[in-house]
Amino acid sequence: MQAPFVVEVPHSRYFLDDHCANCLDELNIDIQGLYCSTWCQEIAAHVRYVRRVFRDGRFLDPEVQLAIKTKNAFLLLGGYRSLGRRLTPRIRTEIRLRGGGLCQQCGKPGVEVDHIAGNSDDPANLQLLCLDCHHAKTSENFVPADDESRALLLGMMDARVAPEEPRMLADDESNWNGTWRTLQAARKERFLEMLRAEGIRINGKDSHADRVLAYLNATRPDARSGASRRQLPHRRATHVRAET
Repeated sequence: MQAPFVVEVPHSRYFLDDHCANCLDELNIDIQGLYCSTWCQEIAAHVRYVRRVFRDGRFLDPEVQLAIKTKNAFLLLGGYRSLGRRLTPRIRTEIRLRGGGLCQQCGKPGVEVDHIAGNSDDPANLQLLCLDCHHAKTSENFVPADDESRALLLGMMDARVAPEEPRMLADDESNWNGTWRTLQAARKERFLEMLRAEGIRINGKDSHADRVLAYLNATRPDARSGASRRQLPHRRATHVRAET
């Protein structure tokens, strides 16, 4: 359970192509961004925020401390309730298409495939939510942090907030905003290269979900021999170390 908060890396400012920038899990092809979930994205954003307020002195502000405690509670709850809920690319894409890309609660653009109740991955138990509605649903279940939860937070502080050099590239509060777009554009180009290699025609009007479904259909077991691939093919393992 500790992995999304503290990950062992070989050097500072670590990043691995086509893996979550926070937990280093390999990214499925239906994900356009650099994180496997909004949970991981928010953990990394929170680490950057806490690093920033520690270094500019705002950490002593009572309002800032309250904001950090509130966010800690959300991340812990969102995390524990998300463990084990790994949806296949096809299911994630189908739920997004079914909802027209919109939050099923308020109609804003949806970003999170949410389990309505329990852990069942049956499509009837899944819905697309925007970040605000997902937060609201999560906040309804806040509970006081137990000893294990506090240990996770302390581990994150020691491993990712306290070091002068950020351990993960996504933890870099000074440079990440100028880096992630380049990394995301490179991921998109690798995806398009994969489609071309499969002979899939690229139409500029197609959505990412349409392209993912085209790829899954082209590589399903009854379409060609062998198992269907789920991740972008790697020409080589790429470890990026940003220069200071």
